[in-house]
Amino acid sequence: MLYTVGYSPFFETEKLINKLKELNISAVFDIRTFPYSNAFPQYNEPNIKPILKANKIEYKFLGDYIGGLTIKKEVQKGISNLYDLTRNENIKKGLNYLYKTSKHKNIAIMCAEKSPFDCHRFLAVSALLKFYANLEVLNIIEDKVLNFRETIDNWKIEQNLTSLKIDDEKLIFQRLNYIYKTLNKREEKIVKKAENLSLF
Repeated sequence: MLYTVGYSPFFETEKLINKLKELNISAVFDIRTFPYSNAFPQYNEPNIKPILKANKIEYKFLGDYIGGLTIKKEVQKGISNLYDLTRNENIKKGLNYLYKTSKHKNIAIMCAEKSPFDCHRFLAVSALLKFYANLEVLNIIEDKVLNFRETIDNWKIEQNLTSLKIDDEKLIFQRLNYIYKTLNKREEKIVKKAENLSLF
C-alpha cells in the first residue's frame, strides 16, 4: 500500500513516527528535490534518517528521480496531460520503483506541504500511479487518512468548490500547471549539498 505525507503539520517528529507505526509503514521515500529544510531542520536527511531507523522504518531518497524540481521542469517545458510526465526516464523509474515496492509492503512518500493539492506527491506522483497503474493511494493529512476520492472531495469542500463539475484528472492537471506555471512554486533553498543519495 502506498501512502503520502507532508511533514509540515508534524512539528514533532515523534508525532509523525507514531502515525507511520500506526499504519504499519515500513519505509519512507523522501521525494523532496533536496532532503533539507530551513523551516523544519528536524526533517533534514541526517536528522530524520536515524530517527526512522531507530523505529525500524527504512529511509530512502528518491528526489533525484521524482523530486518537485524534476516535475516542475517537465511541466514548464509543456505537457498536454499527466501521462506526458513519464517521457522523463527518471520519473518513470521512480514511479516503477514505488509501484513494485508498494505491492509487498506499506510505504509512504514524504514531502513538506500539508495539503496534497499543494504538492507534487499528489498532483503528479500519486495521480500518475492512480490513473495509469490503478494503484490506490492513501493520503495522511494530520490525523486523517483519506483515499484518492476523499482527498479530492475534501479539497473541494475546503475551497468551496463542491459544485465544480470537472473530471478528476483534468482538475489535477490544471492544479499542477497552476502550482508550477502560474504560481511558479519555488523549490526550497538548499541548506547543504546532498551527496551520494541516489537510490539506483
